Amino acid sequence: MVYIITVMREGVEIRAVRYRVLPGTRAKARCLNRIAGACRYVWNVTLDDQQVLHDTARMFGASAPFPAFFTLGKGFTDLRNSNGHEWLKELPFAVVRYTLKRQADAWQRFFKGQGGRPRFKGRHSGMGFTVPCGVRIRNGRIAVPKMGDFQLRRRGGNPHPDGVPKQAVFKPEGGKWFCTVFYEIGAVARADDGTAVGVDRNVGQCALSTGEIIRMPDVARLEARKRRYQRRMARQAKGGGRRRRTGAKLSRTCRRIAGVRANWCHQASRRIADVAHTVVVEDLNTKGMTRSAKGLKDAPGMCVKVKSGLNRAILSSGWGALERNLDYKAGQVVLVNPAYTSQACHRCGASDPNSRIDQSTFRCQACGHSANADVNAALNIRRQGLAHLDGEGRGRRRTEGSIARPMNRQTGGELRQAA
Repeated sequence: MVYIITVMREGVEIRAVRYRVLPGTRAKARCLNRIAGACRYVWNVTLDDQQVLHDTARMFGASAPFPAFFTLGKGFTDLRNSNGHEWLKELPFAVVRYTLKRQADAWQRFFKGQGGRPRFKGRHSGMGFTVPCGVRIRNGRIAVPKMGDFQLRRRGGNPHPDGVPKQAVFKPEGGKWFCTVFYEIGAVARADDGTAVGVDRNVGQCALSTGEIIRMPDVARLEARKRRYQRRMARQAKGGGRRRRTGAKLSRTCRRIAGVRANWCHQASRRIADVAHTVVVEDLNTKGMTRSAKGLKDAPGMCVKVKSGLNRAILSSGWGALERNLDYKAGQVVLVNPAYTSQACHRCGASDPNSRIDQSTFRCQACGHSANADVNAALNIRRQGLAHLDGEGRGRRRTEGSIARPMNRQTGGELRQAA
C-alpha cells in the first residue's frame, strides 16, 4: 500500500511502500527484536545524559546545549567502545546510531517550541529501527546488515519495480513486523486536459461535483469491539498477563480499522483523480474543528459529549489522508475557502442558512433549486477553484483577499507550496 510521496528535486519523487516482514524462523525474529532493543537502550541512555545536561544548564542560568546528530553520534561511538557494551559491536553500527537522528530531531522541535521534551521508550513502546542507506532488495527479500535477509510480502507486489530503494523503516505492530521502503522514482507529469472536479468532504463520505458520493465502509462492528476491549482493559490490573493479551487484541482491532480507513482513502483518491486533472477541495482547519469543548473549570463547555462524538467522527473520516493522496495522484490540487459553500445555491448564487433543510437536502429559498446538499457544495467549491486559475490553468498563490492556492507537484524539497 503506497502511503506518502515527497518531491525531493525536479523530476524525482520518493514513494513509500509498506510491506509485511516474514522472519521465517524464531531466531531471525529474535534478530529483529534484538536490534530494536538496542535502539531503545541507546535512545534511553543518550536521553538520560542529555536531560542531565539540559537541567544542569538551566539550574545555573546557562543556555542549554543543542544536541545535534553529530554530537550524539560521537557519544554513541564512545558508548559502543566502552566496557560492558561490547554486545553493541555485534549489531549494525549505522542502523543503531540512526535512532539518535530521530532524538536530535525531537530535541530540535522541543527547542523551537513545536513539541515537548523527548520521552524515554518502554519495552512495549513499539519502537523499531531504520536502515538509513544501502538498502538492498532482491527477489522480494530485504537485507539487514549483520542479520541476513528477510522476506517481504505485499498484496500486488512492488508497485515500483524500477524504483531505487533509499531507506527502510522496520516497526513492530501487534506482534508482527512491518517494513516501509522508500523508493526513488522518476516523476510522471499528467497532461492538463482542462477538466476540473470539486470535492466536498463530510463525515464518513465525500461528494463530487459530478454528483457521485463516495462513502466509507461501515466499521461500526470493529468500533464496538474496540470499545469493548478498552472497557475490559480498564478493569484489569496493570502489568498482568490478561491485560497484555487484551491489549494485543485491542491493537489488532485498531490496526484493522486503520487499514480500512487507509484503503478507502486510496480508493477514493484514485477515483477522484481519474475524473479530472484539477481537483478542488476545501481548505479545512481540522485541528480547529476538532478542538475540545470541555472549556475551563470556571467556565465549562456545553454539549461536551456530543462535541466529543463529532470530533471522533471527523478524525475517523481521513480528511488529511485523502488530501495527501490527492497531492500526488491528481494532476493539480487547489484549496479554496470553505466559507458558505454549503449555504450558497449553485444555480443562482444566493446564500441563506435556511436553504440547508437537513444534512442531505438543499432547497434554495430564492430560486427554489433543490439538490443534494453535499453535491451542491461540491459544485460551489469547483466554481471557486476555477475562478482562481489563470488562463493557462495554473493556480495562484494565496494572497490577501485570495482564497485558492495550488498544493502539489512542487519542487525544491517541498510537496506543498506554503501560502
